[in-house]
Amino acid sequence: MSDQGTRGLRIAMALYGAITYDSRVQREAEALAQAGHTVTIYCISGTPPEGARYRTVVGVPSGSSVLPDGSSPFLGASRSSRWARMTGRFKWIVGFARNIRAWGRWAVAAAGEVDVWHVHDLTGLMAIGPVRAKGSLLVYDSHEIFLEAGTAARLPGFLRRLLGLVERRLSRRAVALVTVNDPIAEILARRLRPRRTVVIRNCPPRWDPPVPRPDLIRAATAIPADAPIALYHGDFSAHRGLEELAAVILLPGFENLHAVYLGRGPEWAMLERMALDPVYAGRLHLLAAVGPDELLPWVSSADIGVILIQASTRNHRLATPNKLFEALAAGLPVIASDFPGMHQIVLDDPLSPLGAVCRPDDLDAVARAMATIVELSPVDRDAMRQRCLQAAHERWNWETESARLVDLYAGIRAAS
Repeated sequence: MSDQGTRGLRIAMALYGAITYDSRVQREAEALAQAGHTVTIYCISGTPPEGARYRTVVGVPSGSSVLPDGSSPFLGASRSSRWARMTGRFKWIVGFARNIRAWGRWAVAAAGEVDVWHVHDLTGLMAIGPVRAKGSLLVYDSHEIFLEAGTAARLPGFLRRLLGLVERRLSRRAVALVTVNDPIAEILARRLRPRRTVVIRNCPPRWDPPVPRPDLIRAATAIPADAPIALYHGDFSAHRGLEELAAVILLPGFENLHAVYLGRGPEWAMLERMALDPVYAGRLHLLAAVGPDELLPWVSSADIGVILIQASTRNHRLATPNKLFEALAAGLPVIASDFPGMHQIVLDDPLSPLGAVCRPDDLDAVARAMATIVELSPVDRDAMRQRCLQAAHERWNWETESARLVDLYAGIRAAS
């Protein structure tokens, strides 16, 4: 690696996915660029926010038939025969492996000489790890327990074990493991035995809502001013509590409550059908995703943030989702799954309660949690909003979290 005495590091980030809505990758790239490093993100699609200090280079291998677009045959139900399902899955696995190798070779060739490859998730590690140039360092940024999420969690056991071996072998070449919270860091540290582990939560920067609060959701949906809004925002996919939120607004006592879904994902069509179903009486609303730089005013214009992730995987049980920190940053009380990481933030914060927690698969428990916020007086609800905002300003913010990332790279630079 070349002398870094007079300039920052040349950092190449590998994201085998879209950059547009990936707030973590955007924030990390911006923080490192702001610290004086030259940062370029190599990704499959998307555009960075206007004014970003880093570059983005988009590339898709020619002839790509398998991309990370939510269309994996391992996700969702299929009416095909068993043989057709097996054949489709085999072809998908082969296509995925071929595509990720081709993409990694393209990214390394496009990047040229770099000092550090910062690879996001196991897909980025598999793409870049085997082909990066000698002399460049490697940082592995695992946004979750990858083998226990999405398609990876549904692969045949022998393939998951093989991927586990690949992850361990490639990650041991990294100078550091970066991940999203302490419980996940503990598991990955035991599995991968990294040289160094750095926890960086994906919190938004400190934000002060305007007075009066934005009313973007009501303006977009015509929800009456006296009707409370329960907001789910983020990825529309299975096991995220989409159906549970819809079911709650049909229960006695919640006749005035409106459910709003703001985001994108494979369950969009299902939510679209539900929004048109007369049973919801026009109280279920669907809004397209907005970029990370536009998100907080939209979140702030709701009354309750809903985070009912189901206990379908250990990855879910240990999660501290982006939407939790985004809700707090917007001054929005939450109802969240009663899992360790979220329980600690919502109920054990010095300013708690910042909302309520419940068993996400128990509709009565969800209803009780919802009622604790819906039934608050305006004064008490405003006080809870202020506690959420204060907690975000004091603890759960990007200024605090990003300092550890900047320190990691300062150490790399000093040692080079």
